Amino acid sequence: MPGPTIKEAAGLSRRILLVDEWHAVRLLGRRVLTSLGFRTREATSGREALEILAVESDISVVLLEWRPQDEDCYKLVERLASVPCPSRPAVIACGDTLDRSQMIAALQAGADEFLQKPFSRETVREKLAQLGISESGHPRRSEMLTHGD
Repeated sequence: MPGPTIKEAAGLSRRILLVDEWHAVRLLGRRVLTSLGFRTREATSGREALEILAVESDISVVLLEWRPQDEDCYKLVERLASVPCPSRPAVIACGDTLDRSQMIAALQAGADEFLQKPFSRETVREKLAQLGISESGHPRRSEMLTHGD
C-alpha cells in the first residue's frame, strides 16, 4: 500500500509542540492553540522537545521560547532546520524581547517565524496562516494547490 500523499500527510497532523520552561506560558499557549482547533504536546526544554520529536512524528509546528544562550534550544532549531521539507515541522520562535538582533538570530538559526510575547489568539492564527497552516490544522487550499493538486 502506498504512503499518504502530501495533502493527506499534512492533514494528519493537527498537533503543535509547545516548548517553554514556564508552566503558565505553556498553559496560555495551550488555551490559544486549542481554541484554534489544535491539539498540543508540551516540553519544558529543547532537550525534552528533541526527545519528543524523535518518537512522535505527527507534530506539524514547534512553538518555542527562543533562548539562544540555551544550547538545547539552539540545537533544536538547527536540527529541525536541517530536516528536509515537507517532512519537518514548522518552527515558530517566540520571545518577550523587542531586540531585533534576537529575532534575526532565531530566524538565522532556522526558525520559520518569530512571535512576540505575550501573544494573542489572533497573532498566533496570523503566524500559522503565514506558514500555510489553517485553523483546522490543514494547509489552506492555495497551499495544497502548489503541491500538485
